[in-house]
Amino acid sequence: MAPGRGAIVLAAGASRRMGTPKALLAWGNTTLLDHTLRELRCAGADHVVVVLGPDTAHVAVDATVVVNPDPDTGRSASIRLGAAALQQAACTAIVVQSVDQPVSHTVLDALFTAVERGAAIAIPTFGGRRGHPVGLAGTLIHELRTVSEETQGLRAVTRRHAITGVEVEEKAVVWNLNDPEAYAAARSTG
Repeated sequence: MAPGRGAIVLAAGASRRMGTPKALLAWGNTTLLDHTLRELRCAGADHVVVVLGPDTAHVAVDATVVVNPDPDTGRSASIRLGAAALQQAACTAIVVQSVDQPVSHTVLDALFTAVERGAAIAIPTFGGRRGHPVGLAGTLIHELRTVSEETQGLRAVTRRHAITGVEVEEKAVVWNLNDPEAYAAARSTG
């Protein structure tokens, strides 16, 4: 497998609880989506696939874009679409990141590095709590292409392989920006 760092950014959801697509929410001086892409590039991601949905398909990004026409079926469909688009890149390390997981390039680089050093699965931890996003060995791309909601999606992949915890000093890895209150709280500290 050729060396390379890849990423699948999940940005297809309708964000009903938030009331607007999370990908377009302000974060710093940009949006959550642009922040995510910038941090992935700073972490050395060579191949980035962004999975957009009907509410975000119009967004222009500097990455490979695939559209999930029915994101209400769950994250698994977006992961499958992203993995199919990323498969040709033959990456040695992959990060699967939801757009509402605004972590720094330092965290992303630590996940990539853990995988490059032999971890099958790398998950950041903060204060003893597991967080997100998740890093995976590139050899697991075929498993990402077959995840389903019925079999618990990405969680099923992480259960089949040894997990390496990567302790980080960034509380953002345990945030869940699912509603306006959580987003406002994170934004005030982020």
